[in-house]
Amino acid sequence: MTRRWGGLGVVALAAGLVLGAWWMPRSPSGGPPATAPAEAAPATRLARASPAMLPVALAAEPAASTPAREGRRTMDRYAALDALIAAARQGDAQAAHAAYRGLAACLGPDAPRCPGLPASLLQERMRFLAQAMHAGLPQAQLDFYFEGPDLGQAQDAASLQAWRAEALAGLQAAAARCEPLAAGVLATQYDSGELSPRDPGLAVAYAVAEGRLRGRPTSDASLRDRLAEPIDDAALAAARQQGLALAAACR
Repeated sequence: MTRRWGGLGVVALAAGLVLGAWWMPRSPSGGPPATAPAEAAPATRLARASPAMLPVALAAEPAASTPAREGRRTMDRYAALDALIAAARQGDAQAAHAAYRGLAACLGPDAPRCPGLPASLLQERMRFLAQAMHAGLPQAQLDFYFEGPDLGQAQDAASLQAWRAEALAGLQAAAARCEPLAAGVLATQYDSGELSPRDPGLAVAYAVAEGRLRGRPTSDASLRDRLAEPIDDAALAAARQQGLALAAACR
């Protein structure tokens, strides 16, 4: 998906030059940089499920009043993204996560904000996400789950199961770092069985942990209401204590 160029031809071309030769490949004749072919990319689950918290230079901006202003903002976004990508490729996990989110923002269901970016660079966001997740960044561990399996790779049963295991481990690690959203997602998935077999006790435990981390007490009735499967009084009491312990132990 590419935005119509309209009157942005000159400024968008300048934006491509800012990003370097690897961004806009030159034609075999040595002429001006060739615009990358338009390739549709699916909207990620992150784009659908949670707003990306981007660096200031990549954040959503009001509609441009003139093509020149829009082109200038595009150049600024691309320059900021270029710097993040360069740092990520040098091993900076924070930059890798920011680069992932900057590229993921180009794949939302609305009109594209990133004309001319090659599909290969957009796909590289998955490597940046894995880099940040394996570095232990809780927000990246959450994004790994929200992104979903890598649609750029073949997805057989074994690879999907590997993704589920990695996503579950990432959410558990984020919850252990006191991330309440991760605890809430775990409560939901242990109830639904999305990533692992259903476990009403763990669903309650992580719901209690989320409530404690957010400062919102949970009643027995509310815990029972959210479960797809029933839980007896003794199991509920034990799960509540487990959840309180999870919240107390997180660092």
